[in-house]
Amino acid sequence: MIYITLGTQSNDFSRCLKEFEKVVEKFNITEEVVAQVGYTKYNPIGFKCVDFVSETDYVKYINEASIVISHAGSGALFSAIKKKKKIIAVARLAKYKEMLNDHQTELVRKLAEEGYLVDGTYDMCGAWSKIQTLESSQKPLECTIDKEIEKLLESWGISTKQ
Repeated sequence: MIYITLGTQSNDFSRCLKEFEKVVEKFNITEEVVAQVGYTKYNPIGFKCVDFVSETDYVKYINEASIVISHAGSGALFSAIKKKKKIIAVARLAKYKEMLNDHQTELVRKLAEEGYLVDGTYDMCGAWSKIQTLESSQKPLECTIDKEIEKLLESWGISTKQ
């Protein structure tokens, strides 16, 4: 099953669904597609669409998915990464009135550079070709914020050692 999550942002995000429809057609995908569409009113043919899902159902869909297509909210991305899923992330863009600004592109770009996911923001078909060989899901998600805070404190002359 391929799981698409558009999150709970109130702005329309039909671009993501329409782009994945092109992927389905171009690559002859026959796998079941389940899409959590939120406030997006576009319903692609052949996709099972639900507006919102409970936390329990969200975890179930993520666990069952072979590939996750996700909006670029950090919670959705990190939960799929932690489950070692192959992910295509699609940032919402201001020019389509999907978001006020393009801040999500930075997160997607960084996580793609680190090998955790494939960026599908501008080219979903290209991202689909790349996702087939992505081995990033085996890479552990590392949080280094504690080390960065220690460095900052030490630069201010504050010792973090007991």
